[in-house]
Amino acid sequence: MTDTAQFLADSPDRLALLEHLRETPGSPRDLADDLEQSRRSVQRNLAAFADRGWVEKRDGDYRLTTTGLLVTRRHREYVDALAAIGDNDALYAHLPVDAAPEPSLLADATLVVAEPDQPQAPVSHYVSTVESADTSHVRMISPVLSRLFHDAHAELVLAGIETELVLDGPTINRAREKNPAEFATVVSVPPFTLYHSPDPISFGLTLTDDRVLLLAYDESGQLHACADGTDPELYAWATDCFERHRERSESVSGLDALRS
Repeated sequence: MTDTAQFLADSPDRLALLEHLRETPGSPRDLADDLEQSRRSVQRNLAAFADRGWVEKRDGDYRLTTTGLLVTRRHREYVDALAAIGDNDALYAHLPVDAAPEPSLLADATLVVAEPDQPQAPVSHYVSTVESADTSHVRMISPVLSRLFHDAHAELVLAGIETELVLDGPTINRAREKNPAEFATVVSVPPFTLYHSPDPISFGLTLTDDRVLLLAYDESGQLHACADGTDPELYAWATDCFERHRERSESVSGLDALRS
């Protein structure tokens, strides 16, 4: 850790003081009163800030320099990013790195987590969201095939909603072996396109016209957390993620399904 980062991490009072100075320059006494910090602590931090070129004193009041303003902004972003990672740890803990969006993209998302008293909460949220979706197109990546998910999406497919699904080889083989005729029929339905990914898939992603559902599964393949968001930047990230996986995959036709 650099000296600057360590200095700021040593005391949250320092960021509070910098942020206050960003809005209102002041004397040590006024700053101590406003922040409910001891005057001695404020004076000591102001002296350290001045040594680093972050503040300057004019007419008895301290104010941020340009360097101080930039330091304050960046440290606040850093602190907020760490807090956001913590807030979404139930999701991140079960996502591969290439399927983990930046914390800022999840700021306005709803996170639903499986809890001991509500183990099916993320599944229920996902199914109800899909069933109520007003969309012309659904794009999906999934590590599993769930009957609950199948039934919810089947309604959309039967209603003519274009649906694309990316699965890896083992998941496709399990579905085919379980019921070959049903598998071939489903794959042959015109609005539906199945893609075979050459890479293992360990996360779920669903995009409607305006919504992202990011799914994290635990080691046993159970849905552990669902992030539901409509932020345009999150949607752009999810679109790019889906397209990367789809471009590496090959479509599976009904005839392929019977022959494989």
